[in-house]
Amino acid sequence: MEPSSRQQLLDALDHFLHQVERTSEWQSVFYRAQTPEEMVSLAVEFGIMINAEDFRALLRSGSSVYWLASQASQNPITHLQQVFSV
Repeated sequence: MEPSSRQQLLDALDHFLHQVERTSEWQSVFYRAQTPEEMVSLAVEFGIMINAEDFRALLRSGSSVYWLASQASQNPITHLQQVFSV
């Protein structure tokens, strides 16, 4: 993944997580997602065209506002890492 496309996906991921954080209905759906397919489908519903491998690559090497949060169970990055086994 090229650095510019990685940054675009990180920005999109941040936008996705901000939207999830703002809406309790989406939070519920996000935290119920337990497979990569469910998470990719949810991201696509938000208009973020990302596949499971891109998610994994971002989770392994990315950095965003959410990486700075504590490792609490409600941290969306922690949940994504569990879903994608990273």
